[in-house]
Amino acid sequence: MSCTEKDCQRMKSDENDSAKLEQDVTEMSGDEKNGEKLNESNENEDDSDNGYGNNVCPSTSTGNQVGRKSVSGQTCSLKTLIDDDVLEAGENLLSMEYMGAKFIADLLSNGTIRWVDTKQVFSTPSAWVNHCKKIVNPENSGKTGSAWSTIRYKGKRLDSYKLRWYRKQKKIVTNATLFESSLTFSKCSDIPQFNSSLIREHLLSMKPVIEDAEKLRKRNIIEHNALSSRSSVQDMNVMVKCTPFSSLERIQPFTVTISTNALLLIDFHCHLTTGEVVGYLGGTWDITSHNLAVLQAFPCRSRLGDRERAALVEEEIRQNLEQRIINVVGWYHSHPKAAPQPTVKDIESQMEYQIAMKGESDSSYIPCIGLICSPYDDWNKGYMSTYQSYWVMPPPEYKPQEYGKPMQMLHTVARDSFLTQDLLLEMRLLAHFYVDSKDAIDFKV
Repeated sequence: MSCTEKDCQRMKSDENDSAKLEQDVTEMSGDEKNGEKLNESNENEDDSDNGYGNNVCPSTSTGNQVGRKSVSGQTCSLKTLIDDDVLEAGENLLSMEYMGAKFIADLLSNGTIRWVDTKQVFSTPSAWVNHCKKIVNPENSGKTGSAWSTIRYKGKRLDSYKLRWYRKQKKIVTNATLFESSLTFSKCSDIPQFNSSLIREHLLSMKPVIEDAEKLRKRNIIEHNALSSRSSVQDMNVMVKCTPFSSLERIQPFTVTISTNALLLIDFHCHLTTGEVVGYLGGTWDITSHNLAVLQAFPCRSRLGDRERAALVEEEIRQNLEQRIINVVGWYHSHPKAAPQPTVKDIESQMEYQIAMKGESDSSYIPCIGLICSPYDDWNKGYMSTYQSYWVMPPPEYKPQEYGKPMQMLHTVARDSFLTQDLLLEMRLLAHFYVDSKDAIDFKV
């Protein structure tokens, strides 16, 4: 299906819109909007890890700092912000006020802070803030609170520049960087590259038609043994009930853990539209404990059937997976008003993903699960979405014409300690993508 003129204009303006969203997120820095607040205790712990603590360091210091880490594992310190051209070193650029007293400092090229009055050099923002507070109030307990939000760089809160750096990590990297990254992390990147086209085909094959509620109510869920063979005509949209491993007197082949941030983003994505949505599941596989951990969701911000946009989204997600050094461990999609049971088509798609993820040996094998979210199931009397994690058991070798059997995968929920900036930004991007869609949910009704 070709995109409408309005959709094409929206695609062309994506870059400008993303820049505007970046500015919005930056301006939110340090405030308690959306219930997000910078973790002060984490910052204090990070500052103390550099070996200087809250002490003054000599001016010959290299200024190596340990700051808060991004999802990719890279630390963020003043030196990091300077190296990545977010901040510039210079004189009289830093300032702070405490109990009516104002302090001015220079930002040195090695990421340290030099107080203008005494020329003392401090290794971290917390060290300088704590020192200044003790001068004004000797009885100060030494707690600096959030030093990054206390200090101003050119009159603007320092933590806003840190957020800008986090946002910068999400941008699409150049082809040269991708090539270098793929050489270093070939085992991680090969799987997303190989498997991403499967989800793109899933996006393109689905028709963007909103089924009426009455038709969905009449859609029956059948048992696997009621399916026709591949040689017969089979309705690919009929839903098949997932079979628990316990009913076959078998043990689930591996455990599954899903983070609350991943579930939140999936639930939010599925609630925005009456149409079906699709996305990736990114995470890790622990071969020792046989646990598949879903750490992050990667929504496909694409209209079903939009070939050009689907390819762009696929590439963006692949690059994000590489940056975080995590693998594709599954996929998710929604059944807006139907039960979260896989259709025959879902079973076939999941079987393809499992084969693609099998690898050439046991050491390269990574399991792959499917996750279905049903936000507006007419048969669900509650207000919460219902979920189904599933894995497909291949048919016996002597019955190659049978469809694979969808197996229910029980999962545990791992609670994240805070909402990440990546998560909040992705939610804003999703809301922006669907806001003008004909199938967007009107939450004001």
